[in-house]
Amino acid sequence: MTYIKANNMTLVYPMVGANARGRHKVNVENGAVAQVGGQIIPMGKKGRGVRALNGIDLDLKPGARLGILGGNGSGKSTLLRVLGGMYKPTTGELNVEGRITGLFNLNLGISRESTGYENIILKGLMLGISREKIKEHAAEIAEFSELGEYINMPVHTYSSGMVMRLMFSTATSFKPEILLLDEWIGTGDRNFRAKVDERLNDLLTTALIVVIASHNRNRMAKWANTIIELDAGQGVQKPIEEFTA
Repeated sequence: MTYIKANNMTLVYPMVGANARGRHKVNVENGAVAQVGGQIIPMGKKGRGVRALNGIDLDLKPGARLGILGGNGSGKSTLLRVLGGMYKPTTGELNVEGRITGLFNLNLGISRESTGYENIILKGLMLGISREKIKEHAAEIAEFSELGEYINMPVHTYSSGMVMRLMFSTATSFKPEILLLDEWIGTGDRNFRAKVDERLNDLLTTALIVVIASHNRNRMAKWANTIIELDAGQGVQKPIEEFTA
């Protein structure tokens, strides 16, 4: 069965450089370090670290629509990346069952010297899709991207918007069991943005589990059925009824 279950999950980033060893003092109350969120903690001989997530518990089963709320530096994007397997928890447990599509770093794994078509293959393989199935969908992906003959050109000839079209078209062409989304994606001109919205709405409906990080409390109140509001990496998962009460 598809699920996400976290128990007392913590993630600590080691701080590197002079500040990590305390040779140059920084004002952690009012300075730049404080503004990025997380708690600065000692790490013995390793210096200091930033505890980006602290004691996170999650229990998501099919049908779960989790909204992650919080200000800048609260740990929203970090939590998404941990759930997506990009970071390993420092302590605690995380168990995930199901094929994941993460729409929070679409440029991950892109090869700029390869063509758009070759990147469709590479991105599909990263998503765990068989080469045969990717090739079956390649023409559909190219058509959705509206890149025309550029699909056979090296990606380094693309604009940033064209790259986003290619990566979004590829990542969303294979139905995920678990969808992870960092804010609502908008790319391209008005017509293409309409296609993006339509596809995202379809994925939000068909994925078994969806997790979205956002600043938009009103959108989450309408869309999610469970909420975790993070503050310095801490938060408790609640049903939407408790959040809106």
